[in-house]
Amino acid sequence: MPTHYQAAREPSHFAKRFGLACSPEASLVRPGQQGWFVRRPRADGTAQDPLARFEIAPGRWGLIPLFSKDGQDLHTHEARSETAFAERNFYQPWKRGHRCVILADAVFQDGDGDDSTVRVSRIDGQPLALAGLWNGWRSPVGECVESFALLTFGLPDHPEQRRTAILRDAWIDDWLHCPVEETAAYLRPYTDDKLARDTLPFDAADGPLAGQRDLRQ
Repeated sequence: MPTHYQAAREPSHFAKRFGLACSPEASLVRPGQQGWFVRRPRADGTAQDPLARFEIAPGRWGLIPLFSKDGQDLHTHEARSETAFAERNFYQPWKRGHRCVILADAVFQDGDGDDSTVRVSRIDGQPLALAGLWNGWRSPVGECVESFALLTFGLPDHPEQRRTAILRDAWIDDWLHCPVEETAAYLRPYTDDKLARDTLPFDAADGPLAGQRDLRQ
């Protein structure tokens, strides 16, 4: 499963794909920390531009369910695509169509050994479009805290091995705007020959996290 990811750092990626002006910081993002996600504009009157097709928002990586009492929920950074529609933590965002895209230059996953990690990126240098679910949670003091989870799937021959769901470029718009009943159709393995998987010593992927903050603080 994903352990952390390298957020996309080029503003041109957001402008080209979504028509959004965004200057994200180059940073590693770990569960519980802030990242940026793209979604279709909210329908509750709080959208940045109701006429736009996309909007970008900051949120905690680790989805906070609506029923959470304190926002301290654990193990919600990954949603299993096979069961998310029925899981207590994720079924409400799933049925509401709260889908999102997280642009990442690379995703880091556990390697075969305890002292290694696998860096997954696109061979062509373009960012990965990671499929996710997002949610808005109202804290006890009335603050709206937004959060997201990355969707994963098991390999057919090794279901215990999880892969992060990566969207094909042509699917991004449809993923964000399709009916709920079509959601699962886009959660398929990405073409392996278009991905680079580099095994690194664990500390080689453990870069600085300056400027990161936990949204629960």
